[in-house]
Amino acid sequence: QTLDRVGVRGVVHAHQGRRMGDDNPYWFNDHLSRHRGIMGLLRRGYPIVPGITSGSAGVKNARLAGSEHGLVEHGQTQDVAFLAPCATLIGNVQLAPNTSIFYKAILKSDVAAYGVNTIHSAEEEERWKSLPVGGYERKQDAGMLDAGSGIGHPTIGGANGGGIYVGEGTNIQDACVVTSYEGHSTIGKYVTVGHGAHIHSATVGDESLIGMGAVLKPGCVVESQSFIAAGAVIERGCVVNSGEIWGGNPAKKLRELTAEEKAKLRVQAEKYISVGNMHNHCMELGGNIPDSFLEDADSLIELSAAEDITKKPVDM
Repeated sequence: QTLDRVGVRGVVHAHQGRRMGDDNPYWFNDHLSRHRGIMGLLRRGYPIVPGITSGSAGVKNARLAGSEHGLVEHGQTQDVAFLAPCATLIGNVQLAPNTSIFYKAILKSDVAAYGVNTIHSAEEEERWKSLPVGGYERKQDAGMLDAGSGIGHPTIGGANGGGIYVGEGTNIQDACVVTSYEGHSTIGKYVTVGHGAHIHSATVGDESLIGMGAVLKPGCVVESQSFIAAGAVIERGCVVNSGEIWGGNPAKKLRELTAEEKAKLRVQAEKYISVGNMHNHCMELGGNIPDSFLEDADSLIELSAAEDITKKPVDM
């Protein structure tokens, strides 16, 4: 990306020169970043991103578009709609087609006993998901019974956590945090997760909306077509029934959603697929700006060069 920015700066300077100071030489300073958006962990799994990675065992992405997540209903592609370059997926994170993970979002499944090359089929995946979180069977099954698992802390010693599963058409917006320290975090299809929301080992049903800054604590369940208001805190083990709107800290039921409001939940999620597709050019190296911009810039440079030639004085 640094080289990309250098190239863009060069195109601009070649066309219009510098606004201040001499044109040549000039300094270009850029920060050094070791950020990796998709981070696999040998003993905790490798993210599955349709169209980009195939996951911990090299299992084809087709299994994500099959019985577990359903066929693609909205878009024309089975690829992820958008994964921001500055978003982070760690460990056993599995995205379905047409999902969008926006800027600075973090999905972290780094305490799951889900070693690379330990899961080889959809059937094995379902069996692993059904094992008790933190139990002996799960750790033994993955060949990773950690000696330190008795410490009792999810990030020290044992692999006590679950995975993160994001359904088709769901969008996770800027600065969200999703973890799975105490069990799976499962987010259904066509869910909108607003900016800065936290989901920790919780379950969210299809076509729900999690408002900005909301917090879902471990073990809570938000059923399909529900609305969690901005800033609401859903306590441990709490169940939000289908079609309800909850708000407050601690959150409580405010009222039932109308049929019209329920219908809008799906529509809003579908709009974010389009938004994600508008951004997805920056998922590729050199893609911080659209190719069309570079093509236009090339044309401007050629035009500028032609104008310079016509403006040169002619010796008589």
